[in-house]
Amino acid sequence: MRQDETPAKQKQPILRAPASVLVLIGLIVIIQALMATGGPSTTTSFLVEMALFPARFFAEGLGGLPGGLGQGIATLFTYSLLHGSWAHCLINVAFLLAFGAPVAKRLGARRFIYLYVLCVMLAGYGQVWMTSFDGYLIPIIGASGGVAGMVGAAARFAFSQGVWGVSNEHQRLLSLRQVVTHRTVMMFILVWLGMNLIFGLLGPLGMATPDGSPANIAWVAHVVGFLSGLLLIGLFDKPPLSASGGPGNVDFGDWKDPK
Repeated sequence: MRQDETPAKQKQPILRAPASVLVLIGLIVIIQALMATGGPSTTTSFLVEMALFPARFFAEGLGGLPGGLGQGIATLFTYSLLHGSWAHCLINVAFLLAFGAPVAKRLGARRFIYLYVLCVMLAGYGQVWMTSFDGYLIPIIGASGGVAGMVGAAARFAFSQGVWGVSNEHQRLLSLRQVVTHRTVMMFILVWLGMNLIFGLLGPLGMATPDGSPANIAWVAHVVGFLSGLLLIGLFDKPPLSASGGPGNVDFGDWKDPK
């Protein structure tokens, strides 16, 4: 074989998504299609039953919402399946594909789903907690809290070579201390957090949408989701194997003679 030839298995597309990511995306798209084609009554039913309303946690009888606190806890996940428009849906789907795929490849389906759901729930509750009384009956929807969690999780391993890329199973996660001292990772984190804060502040002023219409952007959910993924991926990560492929939870450098 010539040196510049690459085995077929190494030519797989970088965004070839695992089944767990595709199933999640399929569920989001199906629900959006039902809402888009079902008319106002269908949309209202989805929102009442599945959207995240702060009133269910802090003012249960406000607005006559069904289910109370129990349904509120369930909606800490189901809100992430709803979107306000096709544009909103497809943007989140694209980011979930881009950032969720490498996380799912690294963690495997079960660990990926656990981490994603946890990020969604923490992001949603963070947004609920920061909502003022005037917003208790405004539904919180969208997968962006979970997507942000996948962005944060990927930041712990996707910059291992200095630029964005998908690491292999032999590469350990960056420790939190390494994250703080890694210039590229910290620049990525600061830019991402800064953009979300700016869009969150400008949204109500109509400066964050193409048509200039006001938009309430759940920037708190984005930030909480991102930090959740960044901090919690270590709890779900598989133990790394030795670089030689043999047994042992060590990297190649750990095999070197300490002298």
